[in-house]
Amino acid sequence: MPKTIKKKPAKKKPAEAEEVKHVALQALDLMKKRQRQVIIIVSVIAVAALLLTAFRFYSSSQTGKAYAVEREADDVYYAAGKDKALPATERWKKALDLYKKSIDIKATPTALFNLGNCYYNLGDYDNAIKQYNVFVNKFGSNREILPLVYQKLASAYFKSGKNDKALEATGNLAKVGGGAFKDTALLLEARYYDSAGNTAQALEKYRALVSEFPASTWSAEAGEKIARMTKQNNAGSTEQKPAGGPASK
Repeated sequence: MPKTIKKKPAKKKPAEAEEVKHVALQALDLMKKRQRQVIIIVSVIAVAALLLTAFRFYSSSQTGKAYAVEREADDVYYAAGKDKALPATERWKKALDLYKKSIDIKATPTALFNLGNCYYNLGDYDNAIKQYNVFVNKFGSNREILPLVYQKLASAYFKSGKNDKALEATGNLAKVGGGAFKDTALLLEARYYDSAGNTAQALEKYRALVSEFPASTWSAEAGEKIARMTKQNNAGSTEQKPAGGPASK
């Protein structure tokens, strides 16, 4: 019976072995590069997370500091603390300094508004206007305080003789909340025209207030003003009429 001859496996050629080795080394290098990339990405994410945590802590810390100073300023401004015995002017000056410190740490809507009010109460209308405008630019989306800011801004402009700017502020007030404060804007405009001696314009504003907002808290005042002005106008017209009588022959 013939013997089965087993074939020996062919040895790899040196060139093939080198090629396999080269491919293996390339794969190893690629793995190392990818590992480095992963390490870099993970490191970046870790650093970003640490920075975010630090920022949040710092922001929270700053907010806490600003709030503490603002509360102290509120106590002085509203005469609720130990300084309530101080004269109003002294309280406003002290509160002003505290509000400024609070804003230097971190500005808040209430601190900015009350800082403007301190200037306003002290008769420094230019600085009051400046702070109110800072509020409008920085916290214009705050619909709770914005109407009050526009009222004070208009009043500060009126008191400083900048009537056009004041009327612009009342116009902006009339637009807040879809016209929810238009009655107040009309009242401020009517009062201005009344004080300026422009009876016709004042009457127009008062009548618009009563007509458009009969349930407004200002409608009673507007009604009284309309009655007074109408009476004065009628009296003036009567005085100007020449006395009637039969013509002399």
